[in-house]
Amino acid sequence: MSEIVVVGGLNMDLHLFGLRGSAGQAPMVADEYLAMPGGKGGNVARALAQLDVPVQLIARVGDDEFGHDCVAAVAADGVDTGGVTVTPGESTGFVAIELIEGSHQSMLFAPGANDHLTWDDVRPAVETLHDGLVIAQAEIPTPVLDALCTFCSDSDIPLYLDPTPPERVMRRHLEVSEVITPDALEAAELVGRIPGSQLWPALACRELLESGARRVIVKLGADGALIGDESGLTEVPTIEVEPIDETGAGDAFLAALAARRLEGAEWSEAVRFANVAAALSVATSGLHLPDRAAIEAAGRPHGT
Repeated sequence: MSEIVVVGGLNMDLHLFGLRGSAGQAPMVADEYLAMPGGKGGNVARALAQLDVPVQLIARVGDDEFGHDCVAAVAADGVDTGGVTVTPGESTGFVAIELIEGSHQSMLFAPGANDHLTWDDVRPAVETLHDGLVIAQAEIPTPVLDALCTFCSDSDIPLYLDPTPPERVMRRHLEVSEVITPDALEAAELVGRIPGSQLWPALACRELLESGARRVIVKLGADGALIGDESGLTEVPTIEVEPIDETGAGDAFLAALAARRLEGAEWSEAVRFANVAAALSVATSGLHLPDRAAIEAAGRPHGT
C-alpha cells in the first residue's frame, strides 16, 4: 500500500544543447543532445523514491523503446510501476527541450500514450490509499483530473496539484486541492495576467485564494517561495547556489514538499525543505533528484 500515489506524465525528454538555425529550409542543428526519461509524473515519483517514500506511479507509455526505458528508469529508483500501463498502438510521449544557460524551453511536446490515461487506470490505486496523499499534474486528461478531484474530495484524501499547464486548470480543481504549486509565470497565467513587477507573486497568491484555492505556494527560484493561505502570505527563503540546469527542479520541490508534510512538518518547514531540494537540483547538470541526506546537509545553517 503506497503512501503517495502520483498521477502524471511519463515521457522521454530530449535535451538539445547549442541549438542554432540554418539557412533556407535546412533543419536546425544542435551541438549535443541527451535523451533522458522524464515527464512530470515520472520525475516526482522518482524524487519521492530518493527520499525513501513509498510511491506508486500511475501513467501510460507506448509499447516502444522509449516506453521501456522510461519504465525501467522509474522502477530502478524504487518506484512501484504496477500502475504504469503499456498502450498498444501508441507511442510514448516525448518532449524536445532547448537548454540555454541553465534555463529550459520546451519546444515540442508529443503526448502520445499520456493522452490515453483513464480514470479506470487511476481508481484502483487511490481506492486503496490510506493515510497518504495524491499528487497530480494538470497535464493529465481533464476528465481524469475531474474524476480524481471528485474522488479525493469525497474521500478526504489530500490532493497536491501541479497546475501545469495552467490553461487546463479549472476553478473546481483549485477548490478541492490541498495545495497548488505554480511558479511565478504559471501563477500569472492562472489568473489571466502578465507578471510585470516584484509585487506580482503576492498579488497572484491573493487572486488565486479569492478564486477558491485553499493554499498556494508560488515557486520563485533564487528568491525561495511564497505561501498563501487563509492566514496570509509567508515568504520562505532558499539557499544560494549557482544555477546550471533547471530541469526537474519544480518536480523535486513538489516531491520534497509532500514528503515532509506526510511526516508531519508544518507548511513553512516543508517548503524550506522543498526549496533546498529544488536548489540542489538546479545546481547540477541534467535531471538531478537529491536524496534526503544531501538536502538536510545543504539546509543546515553554516557552522552546525
